[in-house]
Amino acid sequence: MKKSLLILFALLMLSIPVTQSAYAADNPKSPTEVANEDGHGLGEIYEPEGAINYSSETGQIMYEYKIDAKWYPASMSKLMTLYLTEKAINSGKLDKNAKVKMTDEEYRLSTLPELSNTKLYPGDVYTISELMQITVSNSSNAGAMILGRETMKAENLASAKKIDEKDKDPNKNSASKQQKKDLDSDFVDYMNETAKKLGMKHTKFYNANGASNNLLLEYKAKRYQTDEDNYSTSRDFAILTQHLVKQYPDILEYTKLVAPTVHYVTYYTYNHSLEGADMSLKGTDGLKTGSSDIADYNHGLSTKRDGLRVNQILFGAGDYNSVGGEKERNMMGNSLMEKSFKEYEWKKVLSKGEQEINGKKYFVTDDLYDVVRKGVDYKVVLEDGKAHIDYNRSYINDSYGPPTVNVESPAKHKFNETKEKVSSDDNRPIIMTASILLVIGILLLLTWLLKRKKNKK
Repeated sequence: MKKSLLILFALLMLSIPVTQSAYAADNPKSPTEVANEDGHGLGEIYEPEGAINYSSETGQIMYEYKIDAKWYPASMSKLMTLYLTEKAINSGKLDKNAKVKMTDEEYRLSTLPELSNTKLYPGDVYTISELMQITVSNSSNAGAMILGRETMKAENLASAKKIDEKDKDPNKNSASKQQKKDLDSDFVDYMNETAKKLGMKHTKFYNANGASNNLLLEYKAKRYQTDEDNYSTSRDFAILTQHLVKQYPDILEYTKLVAPTVHYVTYYTYNHSLEGADMSLKGTDGLKTGSSDIADYNHGLSTKRDGLRVNQILFGAGDYNSVGGEKERNMMGNSLMEKSFKEYEWKKVLSKGEQEINGKKYFVTDDLYDVVRKGVDYKVVLEDGKAHIDYNRSYINDSYGPPTVNVESPAKHKFNETKEKVSSDDNRPIIMTASILLVIGILLLLTWLLKRKKNKK
């Protein structure tokens, strides 16, 4: 009996480090511990529910803490709305200077109680760009919902036009038939479809702005009447912000502003880490915050220094209902950012030209840059005519990996270079031949004309 108990106890003890090793091996320090090393003195109550730092260039993870834990993004949900708005603008379906006139409905939407908002008075006209700015800087819930509707209108219209082009019957007006009425539900569908396509496997949206759905009252999307909140994970939002910043970097022109003025009203950022804000972090120009009684304090940061851009997602810091945590969130965020820049660099790992790689000579077609952990030994790997460096690291999902560069043998490079030169030089004899033939043709024509004139005489 005693022996059985001892065996059981030993198995239980062995199981403890197994469940923790995935985090403990790579991240011996939690976000509060990292911040406290900088002298912030934060208690465990401020520990976030999840955090991740990763390279915007490659998607490489630099720091992780509970990155697959379910949490509530709150107003950070607006980043998906902004992503889809930017997508429509960049595809030419939506004009950022297009004007939207506010009606009584938009005014009522903008005055819903218990929501962060910008009052949108009937008759006022906002451009799409201005709506994007108030959605970023004032976390306007009404602004986000209007952006969702306008984006959906643009997408529906583009789809309907394609149908009209196929259907040439002048008696039909398929564009008007295709225009859907429930724009809010359509847009939330679009958000969820996009999340799935991007690889955000543990994300669900119920509205365009991230507010608790029950607070939207009669403005809940018709097909999303639940009182549940949008949910996601730190990893999933890392995937979203990676796409947003890489595909549409002009979003940073909105997110970097500390105190923009729209319609004579100045909005002071909630992102205290922006360069120039009250907790200024060098090189920080994005992205968005989010907080609520269920989400506590969240943010997404984007910081660039010396060619390296690091993005960060931090979910669930502090306790919204008791101790707060708005500034403590940024204390941890700033410390985690500084940690990444101390430990990693954007480095040229292979130079263009002839290089010796793994004991053999190759020609590298371009300079190769990569994110490198300082002091780490890495090796160069050659696969299918490409080179990349390898060391122990991971990425936000399988869509990302190390940057590569084309390599070839020096002999092949010399042959290709000579071939290109000959190819470019081939035009010269063709031009010379054509010129000679033209001169000969002109001379023959003149000779013929002279003979004809002589014969007539």
